[in-house]
Amino acid sequence: MQHIKGFAIVFMAASAVVACHAPEAPVVSARPVAVIAPQALRDAGSAEFYPGTVRARVESALSFRVAGKIIERRVDIGAQVRKGDVLAVLDPIDARLNVQAAESSVAAAEADARLAESEFQRHVDLNQRGFVSASLLDLRRNQMELAQARLKQARSQLAVSRNQAAYTSLVADADGLVTQVQADAGRVVAAGEPVLGFARNGEREVRINVPEGAAVERLRSAPSLRVSLWAQPGKLYEARVREIAGSADASTRTHEARISIVNADDAVKLGMTASVQVGTPAEEPLWRLPLTAVGDSSGTPVVWRVVAAGEQLQAQPLPVKVVQLLNDAVIIAGDIKPDDRLISAGVHLLTPAMPVKPIDRSAPVAL
Repeated sequence: MQHIKGFAIVFMAASAVVACHAPEAPVVSARPVAVIAPQALRDAGSAEFYPGTVRARVESALSFRVAGKIIERRVDIGAQVRKGDVLAVLDPIDARLNVQAAESSVAAAEADARLAESEFQRHVDLNQRGFVSASLLDLRRNQMELAQARLKQARSQLAVSRNQAAYTSLVADADGLVTQVQADAGRVVAAGEPVLGFARNGEREVRINVPEGAAVERLRSAPSLRVSLWAQPGKLYEARVREIAGSADASTRTHEARISIVNADDAVKLGMTASVQVGTPAEEPLWRLPLTAVGDSSGTPVVWRVVAAGEQLQAQPLPVKVVQLLNDAVIIAGDIKPDDRLISAGVHLLTPAMPVKPIDRSAPVAL
């Protein structure tokens, strides 16, 4: 009996000790998840940039149409001129003398023509009265026609001399800008020798050099072109390809391309440093992921990123924007870093802060 009482006392004491300790929480094991590194898209939404300078659509080297000595240059580099403005002048003395000589030749030819015509009329009257033969009359007719032809020749030569006298003044044939001075006062120049560089007002373009190969075709078929100016940061101008050289430069192996600025304003100055943007850059980085890596949270697309929480790794949702769906992948944009580890499958079973054990999908499997 006493043995039974002792056993009861021991049992009650053990029960009291057990009752003083709360039940332990169940241990939650980390969920194995497959992770991948996000793949940055360098081609989608990317742009190429080519440096260049702003040039005029029409550029020319102005020169005199006659030879002579320059006695005056009336413009400097950067001068804005109007059509008809005199830019430079040659010594006009020789040209004036040529005009005077041509005028004298015309006067002599006119006198010869008048004499020949009067002789012809006199012989017509004598022939009608039977005093001269028909052959002599034909001779006087030929002399009259020859004198008239020489008069026309002299008058044409006078017109040429007067034109050449006018060519001693170098005149702007359009509104534009003087870009270069290649000859100054005192220099004797030949006909056609460049004197001034001239850029017409109007359309502006950027000249760039494009590497041979695929870059040329990308430029030719680019859906959009834009031009930015170093002096106008943040401002973009629409542009189009006007011309691409058919062959590459022998020394640089690049093709010269001329890109017309469609909506150029007064801020676009000749000689400015410019950059041609081929294609449209994305406003934010784009990433390619498997379709199974994108889930949904309250109607918002999310991806799950593995983050460290103390000694534990957890899954945390990250909102993203779906840019394009492909057959086996999705293009997304969001606050993703290249070194992020994103869960690539089973995202519908995840909850925020869930402990996970990442398994790299790209790691080799041990056999």
